[in-house]
Amino acid sequence: MSGSKITPPDDEPVRQKASHRKGRTAEVRRSPRVPTQERSRRRYQAIIEATEHLLQTANIEDISLYDIGKQSKIAPASVHYLFNTVTAIHIELNKIYNERLTAIVLEQSKRQAAKKNPSWQDWVKAVMADARDVLNNNRAMSEIMLGPTLHRQSRINNLMHNKTFGQASLEVMREAYVMPEIPNLERYFMFSTELGEALWSGSYSARGEIDDETFAESVRATLAYLRCFLPETLVLKERQAESAA
Repeated sequence: MSGSKITPPDDEPVRQKASHRKGRTAEVRRSPRVPTQERSRRRYQAIIEATEHLLQTANIEDISLYDIGKQSKIAPASVHYLFNTVTAIHIELNKIYNERLTAIVLEQSKRQAAKKNPSWQDWVKAVMADARDVLNNNRAMSEIMLGPTLHRQSRINNLMHNKTFGQASLEVMREAYVMPEIPNLERYFMFSTELGEALWSGSYSARGEIDDETFAESVRATLAYLRCFLPETLVLKERQAESAA
């Protein structure tokens, strides 16, 4: 009826998780409370380290704030003060691990540039191999970045870090190769990283690691995608300078 007031049903279709409903405040924070005092900073670090320790053996979906408090020897109320949900800890670790992995992989890119290898395909494979080794050797990182419980904000974090990595790695390549002027090439590098990450996530969820077959197929998919934009051969800037001389 026109002008009638519509009232929402008594039963909500989706309720907040119990851990959210039992919070001390109505606000559900999915980011940590920024510690300002030294004591709070020590507690923050202890909580992060305790979660990492638990993730070495436990599945991410099975760990509670109580478990983290017990492992860190910090009262649950103090854990809750800094991270009022387990998700907030997951998201914070996701950010930490993304930054750590990006730094490692970019360092590998620089090592590849120093080799003056004319094959950009070998470069991509070497960088992906380094990332795979880091993830396979750190179960906590794999649980957070590839595991079955990945919060929406963590996915956004992954996307933003893949974008940053794509831009940074392209800059490294431009220092070594004569790169063609291709619009949106940074985004294509980001999407290529997303392709590999999707395959790795499935492999980790199914087998607890990025296995050899999945890795080989992820390299194949990444190279096939980048070949849509990059020529098969790129000229090294060093060789271009030699030819000009």
